Amino acid sequence: MRRVAWALAGLALAAGCSAGGGGAVEGGVHDAVYEIGLDLPPGCPPDAGNTLGVGTPCTRGGHECKGNTLCTCDNFLGVQLVGVPCYCTLAQLAQPGATDPCGPPLSPTFCGPGASCCPYQTAAAYCVPNICLPGGMCPDTGP
Repeated sequence: MRRVAWALAGLALAAGCSAGGGGAVEGGVHDAVYEIGLDLPPGCPPDAGNTLGVGTPCTRGGHECKGNTLCTCDNFLGVQLVGVPCYCTLAQLAQPGATDPCGPPLSPTFCGPGASCCPYQTAAAYCVPNICLPGGMCPDTGP
């Protein structure tokens, strides 16, 4: 779960987020709410996911994603994204010493067909359905 939170936080930062005020209180802990403004391409989110489940529609708080996938709209370890399309994704922290979290030792088929691995700087990797990539490219996550 920790790797998921970091990757989702990375997704928030990668997409040009601005931290929202306060946050909801859940179990006595303040959640970090990241508001994201995305200009989504037509067809995003997709109607269905790929063979690994990346792109499968999901709902906020529904925990509908199967296997290792997680919903971009679910709250994980106090991180809540707002303004993103709700679909299942895969995410992981980069391997120690890796300069490209989407490169080796991560399998080139990590995201499955019709999806791309997007890095958050050198810290994490997450999968995006190709239909949701603005201009066909992962968001720039440079400092």
